[in-house]
Amino acid sequence: MADITNPSTVAAKSYSDFGALGELRGKAQRNEKGALRESAEQFEALFIQMMLKSMREANDVLKSDMFKSNALETFQGMYDKELSMSMAKRNALGFADVVVKQLSQQESAPSTAELLALRQKTGALQAPGMPLHKPVLPMSLTPVEQPAMPLQRQTLKPLPMNKTMPLAPVRNEP
Repeated sequence: MADITNPSTVAAKSYSDFGALGELRGKAQRNEKGALRESAEQFEALFIQMMLKSMREANDVLKSDMFKSNALETFQGMYDKELSMSMAKRNALGFADVVVKQLSQQESAPSTAELLALRQKTGALQAPGMPLHKPVLPMSLTPVEQPAMPLQRQTLKPLPMNKTMPLAPVRNEP
């Protein structure tokens, strides 16, 4: 069981608990393993709460005046906050996993300062790389002669006449 008198053993329960967030920041600066996961869960909880708040605001148009009150809005805000925290702990959306995966990949990549220090050690002034732009050659001012494209002549073929059809208009009189 966690000792609640020792603040270092208690995980941050809410992203609005500034004392616990300060402790989480200290863990992150010391590069403790669980700090990244816990921060990602806090971020997911904040994202879920914002999503729930937006859904409630979209539904406000349908509410009648009988169900609107400051106390109800306060209660719904607190409920959304607790619901978002529990959903983030259960990894309901999986958003924290994506954040942890993305940030752990960035940790394995060397930083810019490390790359610059490595470049200075090796004495290389410029790292070999691909040029950003292809060299542009000036356009020639002399016209290039190209043969004209031949045009195909279209011929009209007459339609065959049907000899069984009378040429005079037919009158249908009663």
